[in-house]
Amino acid sequence: MDGKDFGKLIAGLEDALAYAKGRKSSGARAHRVKVDRTFIAETRLKAGLTQEEFAKVTGASLGTVRKWERGERSPSGAAGMLVRILARDPALVIKEAGLAKTLTRRRSSRPDKAA
Repeated sequence: MDGKDFGKLIAGLEDALAYAKGRKSSGARAHRVKVDRTFIAETRLKAGLTQEEFAKVTGASLGTVRKWERGERSPSGAAGMLVRILARDPALVIKEAGLAKTLTRRRSSRPDKAA
C-alpha cells in the first residue's frame, strides 16, 4: 500500500467516524427511494401479492393500501420503510409476516394458464 492509498483509507475511516457520531461527512451520500403510488403498486405486483395480502404484510388496512395505490395517501414512518424493504426482498418480508406458507399453498393450487 502506498501513501496515496493509505490517505484514502484514513479519509474513509474519518468519514465513517463522523457519520457514527452524527456529523455530516464529506463523502457520505444518502439515497432515498420515494414511496409513491407507482412504487407501491410495482412493489406489490413484483411480490405477487393481492392488495389484501399486501395489507396483511404491511400491517395496514385494505382501504389504506387502496388509498396508497390511488395516490390519496402515502405510507410514512415504519410503513414506508417496510415497503422499501419489501421492494428489495419480498420473500423475507412475506416470511416474517407469516404469509409464506399461505401464499405457497394458494399459488400451488392455481391451475396453469397454459392449459
